[in-house]
Amino acid sequence: MSQVHRIYLVGLPASGKTTMGKQLAEHLGIQFIDLDAEIEKVVGQSIPDYFSFQGEGNFRIKEKETLRNITAANEQFVMATGGGAPCFHFNMDHMNETGTTLFLDVSPGDLALRILDQGVEKRPLFKSYDQQDLIQEVRDLAENRLAFYNEAKIKIRDNRITLDKIISYLKS
Repeated sequence: MSQVHRIYLVGLPASGKTTMGKQLAEHLGIQFIDLDAEIEKVVGQSIPDYFSFQGEGNFRIKEKETLRNITAANEQFVMATGGGAPCFHFNMDHMNETGTTLFLDVSPGDLALRILDQGVEKRPLFKSYDQQDLIQEVRDLAENRLAFYNEAKIKIRDNRITLDKIISYLKS
């Protein structure tokens, strides 16, 4: 970790990208960026509202534009990407070319419990599911996105990812 540039955290919703991203950025003494929060600033709406009114296709275009604008404007950061960001518009290729990608690989069962604890209304993709359906939906989403996530330079498979684990993976 001698030279820190851009670190992109990728993974399914509720995998800990924002929580771990904030801790890692603080540890490294660099800026933390939440891609979804930056998109909200650009569009002037919450992600769930933008999703509802503009649709996923328009959201994914804004996501790509925002990601590239942030990358162009900043040499160093830790970024929590949205769960789908790596899967559209060659975003994963872009992140791999411009920084270090880190996949937080948490089991679908654990993710479903976290989503329920946080409240499904905060997650536009899951707002209409009950507990059983949610677990299956997270499994399906994992299956669809895993090929993209697995392109990450670093993969941490653990249901209890800690800052120390992330730092040790970055050093190796």
